[in-house]
Amino acid sequence: MPWYQDVPDSVMPVTCEGHQHQIIWSAGKVKLVDHPQIDAERTLVALGGTKPRCLELLELWDLAVKDGGFIEEWAPWQKADSQRRWWLGTAIERLRSEGVQDFLFDLPRDRALQMGEFSTAVPHAFLDRAMATVVDDGYQRGWDFNPSLTRHLAEATKLRARRSFVAALASQRPSIPNPALVPFSCTVDLTLKPKITGRLSGRDSKIEITLHPKWLSDVWARGVSVFQDKFTLDVNEAGDKTTLTQVEWIPERRSLTPHIVTHQL
Repeated sequence: MPWYQDVPDSVMPVTCEGHQHQIIWSAGKVKLVDHPQIDAERTLVALGGTKPRCLELLELWDLAVKDGGFIEEWAPWQKADSQRRWWLGTAIERLRSEGVQDFLFDLPRDRALQMGEFSTAVPHAFLDRAMATVVDDGYQRGWDFNPSLTRHLAEATKLRARRSFVAALASQRPSIPNPALVPFSCTVDLTLKPKITGRLSGRDSKIEITLHPKWLSDVWARGVSVFQDKFTLDVNEAGDKTTLTQVEWIPERRSLTPHIVTHQL
């Protein structure tokens, strides 16, 4: 079952040719609702016609999921930040006019402009889905990402795993005081199986988690990083069955220890 199975559609309103159009992400694909004959429109553009804004954004999407460079900007921001987006738009204009590159430092200038434009042109939900597409495609190819992109994906995994873990602990019963203060370490590794060790025991609490960066597409992008108040370590597919590997807390003496449980969707 693909990662995007059951992931909700995302809609982007676009002002195109003087009208309000919609671009929809659905089941892993981007669709131009108001442009049913894309090939014909591309032919007109090749003959000198004006390229519709919707088509520009579709081509930008295709470029972004092939390039993946936007992930450097996306990784530290789990949710949309209007001030950051405004700043990035200003930085893009400065790069164009002055040649000063204040963003996407791992990319050359031309790619930084393209990936910066993508990061500001589409809603954050589209960025999330583009990231998952990049990760899944890379996994299918044998994880051929360059070291810098691998590093950004690892940092994105750690950030989102910690926030998901804290959200799951906040729903734990009996309640755990200040779950955000629990010492938490996340190792992102391409070779190790997902696992969790440690315990919750007041000042002696310590949690260590190991995840594959594909957790971003398999778990987080699916919206199941916290499912039924439990943190999800992994998703496994077998035929038409999807099974979550999750963490359940079991009382032992004066502490809570993590135990692995499974839940079939």
